[in-house]
Amino acid sequence: MNKLVRVPLKLNPYLASFSDLFTRPSYVSFCHVTTTIAVCDKSKTVFNLHETMADDNKDKKGRSSYNWFITNGDWDEDEIAQRKADLFFEELHLKKDNRILLIIDDTYNEKKGKHTEGVGKFFDHSKGFIWGNNIVTSVLQAKGLFIPHKAKIYVKKEDAGTDFKSKIQIAIKDIIKPLKIPAGTKLMVVFDSWWYSAMLIKSCRDLGYHITCQIKSNKKVLLNNQDSLPVKAYAKRFDKEDFKEISIKGHYLEIK
Repeated sequence: MNKLVRVPLKLNPYLASFSDLFTRPSYVSFCHVTTTIAVCDKSKTVFNLHETMADDNKDKKGRSSYNWFITNGDWDEDEIAQRKADLFFEELHLKKDNRILLIIDDTYNEKKGKHTEGVGKFFDHSKGFIWGNNIVTSVLQAKGLFIPHKAKIYVKKEDAGTDFKSKIQIAIKDIIKPLKIPAGTKLMVVFDSWWYSAMLIKSCRDLGYHITCQIKSNKKVLLNNQDSLPVKAYAKRFDKEDFKEISIKGHYLEIK
């Protein structure tokens, strides 16, 4: 296992950008957790992260301190995610009309135990039914580069009770709405056919964002004259020559 003797000096200026979001003890924990996640070659549990820190690291804390920082620490994940996004945008020197992609999807993390928040039985299309967590994920992309943005665990209604949010509600309320982009830039939200939803699309459009998504042929679209048609039937109204192939490359659109 790789061992972290100290926080790499080259990372200090970047980590310092987050210092005002924490108390001093929590900031030390933040630096340790952030850097050990990058170094740890095992599953990113608190136990393994703590083991990744070398014993001769003079700032190393007890494992319970890192567990408290992650589960009970007084810090705002939205602020941290936004600060990370801001650093990404600044590094790319985004200008007016540059396009940013916010890609929404979900993934599974298989588990053996029953005590993890949100753990349960889920259907994974590649494996069938599994035991684990279902996590709503997101990525920011601009100028051909991308970084992970936010991830939120989906908790089933029977376990969440009155705090229940569907995966689409999580995407809207916890990922899309809190994100702030540089003035003058354009955001496009990207998702596959599973996420196709009138609520998701309307929420994005109300925020002034564009959408690129897949849509299944049996879904219905509402025309300007209020007629409702399945996508497959609607597509038959067009000739092949009416379609144009559009590629998203970095911060611009290329129409072929």
